Amino acid sequence: MNTKNRRQGEQFSDDCMLKENLEENHYTTYSSLSHPGTYLAVSPKGELKRGNSVSRNQSCTHFLPRRPS
Repeated sequence: MNTKNRRQGEQFSDDCMLKENLEENHYTTYSSLSHPGTYLAVSPKGELKRGNSVSRNQSCTHFLPRRPS
């Protein structure tokens, strides 16, 4: 993420690391390790939303969980 909390393509670094959380509703959320409280979010149109404008409780941050193997 850059200084404006926008996602961008770049070489892998600590800023690229995300924490995967399994929520109570069995959905998965992804938050930034280097910017606590910033979540990966996708709008209904498929566009990325600003990470600092959403919370983990909003449906735009909920992704389907991985199936156990």
